[in-house]
Amino acid sequence: MRRTRIAAACTFLLLSATLLPPSPAQAAAAFASIDATSFVLDPGKSFDTNRKIIDRLEAAGTVTRPASLGAAIDGPQDFHPTWGLCHPTGIVTTLAPTGFCWDPADDDWDTANWRPQGLSGSWDAQPNLVWEGRRIAVASWHGIQDSDAFARLTFVDYTDTAHLKFRDVLLVVPVTVNGVDTFAPFNFNHADGVVWYGDSLLVANGGRLHAFSLSHLWTMTRSAEDIGLGTDGTAAPSARWHRYALPMMGEYYPDYVPTDGKYIGCTPVTGTRPCLNSISLDRRGANRDTMVSTEFVAADSAGGRAIRWPMNFLTALPLLGTDGLVHADEAYTSPIWHMQGAASDGTNWYLSGTCAGGSGTCIHKAVPGQAPHQQTTVNGGLENLSFQPAYNGSAARLWGINEGNNRFVFSAKVP
Repeated sequence: MRRTRIAAACTFLLLSATLLPPSPAQAAAAFASIDATSFVLDPGKSFDTNRKIIDRLEAAGTVTRPASLGAAIDGPQDFHPTWGLCHPTGIVTTLAPTGFCWDPADDDWDTANWRPQGLSGSWDAQPNLVWEGRRIAVASWHGIQDSDAFARLTFVDYTDTAHLKFRDVLLVVPVTVNGVDTFAPFNFNHADGVVWYGDSLLVANGGRLHAFSLSHLWTMTRSAEDIGLGTDGTAAPSARWHRYALPMMGEYYPDYVPTDGKYIGCTPVTGTRPCLNSISLDRRGANRDTMVSTEFVAADSAGGRAIRWPMNFLTALPLLGTDGLVHADEAYTSPIWHMQGAASDGTNWYLSGTCAGGSGTCIHKAVPGQAPHQQTTVNGGLENLSFQPAYNGSAARLWGINEGNNRFVFSAKVP
């Protein structure tokens, strides 16, 4: 989300007993259940339209694919993240935080051209926590140049923490212009949360949810500023100096206006068109895998909604009902100010947002129907969260990402 300075005191949060007690002015507002029956996601005809263009481009040999994501990651290393939290995190030591820092070119709010937002990883992609035998984190970024006209994913292979591997992938949209198939920048405002589920990468941008597939990871053979195949479709593929690009397979909207064939925008906090800012995966549900989405709200506001959407493990996409729509399983309204992200273990919710003192960002733990409890501060503007379930003797972990100066990606014990 866009960075804002937080000055107003938060009156809705109850601090954990392990930290300072709440002041008399702080009220214990609940993470409360609300009716979810009106919340739907509509893919329209986007998957059919995009798939036809992608199929034509691949069949013509205009674009090619690497042997695997691992093969792409193993290529030339243009940037060098390092394992270890090289900046002060503010996270309490009892949570034993670890993680990695970005290359210096991506580290600073004031000088970097990209800002990290969402986080997922191989722990979401497969139940055994690995992809192609590797442990990989993936972050979503929005470009700050040209009014958010670009978005990317960054894959960091941390299988060997002494030698991290790195790969940036530009997000693009297949288009047909004057009868010529090509691809264009993903410029739908502000790339935010990301979920990696099977071979799908789901990216939220506030008003929409966009789907990409690792089965269609494209190798770029031309390194140039432009994106696509040139004006006549005959140039070698280029993706703004990126070695790889992912074309959008389709997208989902929170509502549709069939009278004029146009989608309409989302409305946070109220109404039947919820916004989708942060997203994360929850494999701990009793019935099925779900995706959790939350709404971004202003620095001095609460009431953002957290919504659970069903997932289909056969398609690696949100589960469609018989009417062709995705219907929410459940929803809550959150008392956390400036809510930035959420993760769930099937019972508990972990929310990022303003600390109870009114400044800084914190992780809060919530149980439906009860007031959230603050667990720890996180320096640098905490953004999205992701829950890594326990597997084969390994403990569950909570991952997070920040966007300010002195950036890092952390993994911590679950509060």
